Amino acid sequence: MSSPTPEQVWAQLQGFVEAYAARRQLREHLGLALGTGRGRIKLLMLLEDGPRAHSELAEALQVDRPYTTVIVNSLEALGLVERTADPADRRRKLVALTDKGTETLAEARAVIGAAPPPLQQLTATELTELAALLTRLDPPADRAAAQG
Repeated sequence: MSSPTPEQVWAQLQGFVEAYAARRQLREHLGLALGTGRGRIKLLMLLEDGPRAHSELAEALQVDRPYTTVIVNSLEALGLVERTADPADRRRKLVALTDKGTETLAEARAVIGAAPPPLQQLTATELTELAALLTRLDPPADRAAAQG
């Protein structure tokens, strides 16, 4: 049997990641109400440290303000976030997690952090070998920053 090409291995790796993508597990665990994109979960994560203004959320998500409003509206309708007036500037609204939003975020983090079953079935030696290979493939921080 001949050795696989880098392209074949890359396709296999992409297939594995896609098959176990967190968004699929999030949909199954949390329900379809959060939609298909990751923007809603990212927004919840951004609010973990406290309320933030729409403009801050838009910048952090790298989307425009109207789209941020769409995301906030959908999360507010689900009872996951609430809007409040900024005490420093009553004209400005802040978005904050509700208790339900905090619980949902904790569930999402548990789903995202769970290793897929095939990885859980690897032995300690196999996991060490895989980690070593992935470390070799991980680009240096300065190169990754330049690409991203």
